[in-house]
Amino acid sequence: MKEKFFDHTVPFLPVRDLKETIAYYRDKLGFSGEWFWEDTDAGIERDDMHLLFSRNPTFINAINAAGGDRGFELMWFVENVDDVYAEYKANGVEIVGDLADEPWGVREFAFKDVNGYYIRVAEGTESEEEEAE
Repeated sequence: MKEKFFDHTVPFLPVRDLKETIAYYRDKLGFSGEWFWEDTDAGIERDDMHLLFSRNPTFINAINAAGGDRGFELMWFVENVDDVYAEYKANGVEIVGDLADEPWGVREFAFKDVNGYYIRVAEGTESEEEEAE
């Protein structure tokens, strides 16, 4: 009998406009492989990160416009965060938190996407020796 195992989750993020969102993630953030399901859903990916979107302008306005400066937060874990930061700056992404080493053990920066999501991009800073202890 198979053991129970939770693998991963990919929520459908509400967005104002599917085509605008997909174009932003493709052209500014380096994602590819986009797909659309009629005018209600879409998705895109980069490496092992898969993102799904649903068109829901009313909901996105409620969760991000009312959130002040930060909006709804997402955290992406990447490898080589310094190069991702440089890529996004060069592509004109709205950086709202500069790249820094944080006391909670990550090096991270933050940007706001086209829908107002506050996305934190991070990489762990613990060395392999610290992890082994």
